[in-house]
Amino acid sequence: MPNTTILRAEGLSKQFYGFAAVQNVNLQVNEGTIHALVGPNGAGKTTCFNLLSKFITPTSGEVYFQNQPITHLQPADIARLGMVRSFQISATFSQMTLLENVRVGLQRQAGLATQFWRSTRALDRLNDEAMQFLELVGLASQARRAAASLPYGHKRALELATTLAMNPKLMLLDEPTQGLGHEDVQQVTELIRRVARGRTVLMVEHNMSVISSICDRVTVMQRGQVLAEGSYDEVSRNPEVIAAYMGEAEEELAL
Repeated sequence: MPNTTILRAEGLSKQFYGFAAVQNVNLQVNEGTIHALVGPNGAGKTTCFNLLSKFITPTSGEVYFQNQPITHLQPADIARLGMVRSFQISATFSQMTLLENVRVGLQRQAGLATQFWRSTRALDRLNDEAMQFLELVGLASQARRAAASLPYGHKRALELATTLAMNPKLMLLDEPTQGLGHEDVQQVTELIRRVARGRTVLMVEHNMSVISSICDRVTVMQRGQVLAEGSYDEVSRNPEVIAAYMGEAEEELAL
């Protein structure tokens, strides 16, 4: 297991009108791992994820990315540093083709992100690289198809391809299997495993079968605080975790 820390939070807290949604969270994500943030409904995991990705500002505490403080940066700033996130709701450019969607992710690296006066043919030189990312997620054969026509599971795959095109150092995946049927869950899980090779992933996920099959480390939250952390086997046998999920500590966490 790699020991180099790529993302860490120290004393991270967030209050909304006196309500403590996140309280004194310390978190460390190691480079080259798949790290999951989980917890029962209302545990604060989504708020914590939004704090880490800078979509909301903490009341107190600090966030560091590659030992650089990012607590007061904007989401666009940290994206430029290499932290790129997805969202629970599928976010694609629906009227653009799959190829065009992935090219959007490639434009910044090619220096074309703000050159709107350029002909669309200027982007054709990105096609081969875009196709490589579509191939990685199994969508190359549909490259000229409009994103709007894709089934939901394939839209998730397209989002991953677009995220990878931005060359992230850390991928933040927010409920990547939310709303998927059983077959699509299996496909997206395997896809995350494949694209995570040689990369770092932090994900919020509710599906414990997904967590158990691909995650190296799991942080469990309850009532805005870290309840337990370790491998899936370790946290799934933790009596406090069992009580949080099941309401009774006598049984092992059922998955």
